[in-house]
Amino acid sequence: MRTVLTALQTLVLVLTATSLHAEVPTNDENWEQALNSDGIEIHTRNLEDSRIDAFRAETVLDAPLEAVMAVMAKPESCMEWVHQCSHAENLEGGSFRDRYAYSINDMPWPVSDRDYVLHIRTHTGRNRDHIIIEMESVDGRVEKKDDYVRMPESSTVYELFRRDDNRTRLVWYQHAAPGGSLPNWLVNRLATDIPYESLRTLNDVVQKERYQGHELAFDEQGRLVDVIPPEEG
Repeated sequence: MRTVLTALQTLVLVLTATSLHAEVPTNDENWEQALNSDGIEIHTRNLEDSRIDAFRAETVLDAPLEAVMAVMAKPESCMEWVHQCSHAENLEGGSFRDRYAYSINDMPWPVSDRDYVLHIRTHTGRNRDHIIIEMESVDGRVEKKDDYVRMPESSTVYELFRRDDNRTRLVWYQHAAPGGSLPNWLVNRLATDIPYESLRTLNDVVQKERYQGHELAFDEQGRLVDVIPPEEG
């Protein structure tokens, strides 16, 4: 099985009903619109005992589901489209459906960069046109480094829906527990800047030639098990 890695996001704790560790249901109605621009909608909501709002970001990407998953399954994709992601790598062991990764987020000076280890699970949703990617931070696996602040909590969910042969709807739920101290100006930017800048870039990345022509592979139970490039398909 090829080593694969879902694209990693910046400085966030994602809470969602699709996750076994959910605290904030994705169908909750207490979201307030924070931004609607360039085909990207961002809603935020306060969470108890957190200065950083959770957010729900949504857009329709101009690419088929297979191309979007080809990006999400590529180790270097974090650095291509996720705002402030400076490094991402797959860790040994695991499989496409259940694996671990390490990521570093480049923070503006004088804030220290953050790093974290993620447990990543990818599975089919309601049908083969609905893919769910869940991420949650875990302890261990990578020794803590003096140059970075280790994020104590992190969890993420991307939901991908095939709209038609050439378009994919992406919904991204997220919230942060970044560790250390952050200035108020940065805290206030996180819930809108991260998803907005990331999704704008992603819509360009998914249209690149190297991500076209991939296929999704499913097992006998209809579970997604791999993303296969054209030369292997």
